[in-house]
Amino acid sequence: MDTWSDAQLVSLEGPTVKAFLQGYLTCNSDRIEKNTPTPMTLCNLKGRVVANGWALGDDAQVLLVVHRTVADALVAFLKPYAMFSKCKVHALPQAVPVVLNPQSDNTFAGDWGFGAELFIPADARGDDQSTAIAQRLIEDRFAWVSEPVAGKFLPQVLGMHDVGAIDFDKGCYLGQEIVARAQFRGAVKRGIDQFAWQGECPAAGDSWEDPEFGKGTVISTAGVEVSESGQGLWVRGI
Repeated sequence: MDTWSDAQLVSLEGPTVKAFLQGYLTCNSDRIEKNTPTPMTLCNLKGRVVANGWALGDDAQVLLVVHRTVADALVAFLKPYAMFSKCKVHALPQAVPVVLNPQSDNTFAGDWGFGAELFIPADARGDDQSTAIAQRLIEDRFAWVSEPVAGKFLPQVLGMHDVGAIDFDKGCYLGQEIVARAQFRGAVKRGIDQFAWQGECPAAGDSWEDPEFGKGTVISTAGVEVSESGQGLWVRGI
């Protein structure tokens, strides 16, 4: 079994877990299933994405797959509210299991899917596939948020509406008014795009400049170490 060290699981457990998440996730939590990753984002009051990734689960437990650098902050963010809904929230220490070409329909990035052991705590020791998955997410234009860019961009700026992470017909959630206003008033003036880098790999949060589009912000990168080059996603003016 392979693993994904860039990712971490945040577990929410309780009899009202989906109802609780309906007020925080941009996706419709009623549609979360155990074997089908649902793209999601979680915003702050200003409508900026503090974490994103995928949700899987049932009526008793939902797992959020997020970048490892935002997992603890996400737990701290949700815990004061979760306790009023009798939900427990905590980050899980075990590695995130992934498989290439899974038998079940639970892919989240190209042919990569989550392993069947996702809901079973285990000490996974497989090969780390973070580089391969990062490259695939960039190819899919999935802007996965890490700590340096958390809380800085609207979900539409990161293209989350294009990957099915936002349900504009669901009820209210944290930051929903700002997200909806930006969508329906055409107020989004920046967007996600791919770029190629050479030499030193830029990091998330770094400034990136293009002769045609000017300056922007790096969201994520992936590269080939031997050739000192690779691709990335950045936010630029549109």
